Amino acid sequence: MKIIYFNSILKTILKDVLKDYLTILIGDLNIYMLTETLQSTTFQNLMYKYKLKLTFIESTNIDNTQIDCIWTNASTQQCHSRVTKAYWIDHKPIYFTFKLPIIEY
Repeated sequence: MKIIYFNSILKTILKDVLKDYLTILIGDLNIYMLTETLQSTTFQNLMYKYKLKLTFIESTNIDNTQIDCIWTNASTQQCHSRVTKAYWIDHKPIYFTFKLPIIEY
């Protein structure tokens, strides 16, 4: 039930935002992206419908699951993300870089 409610809210947001803006969706979504489940498949299909791409497929915590995600409609040439190691916390740090055009004056 929670995933249906979440997807409903997300659809409303994405319809408004994606038509005009670069979008980056980041979060601990508590959807196991490395395991094929009804929730992960439903969520991935929703993201693909709005042309959002998962920026990495890799474990993001000590339980070897990927619940922390970064989805974007940016091209793969514009952005890069990576999961790094951290032995003092249960979620691994993730960074996201975005290549902006250099404007010279």
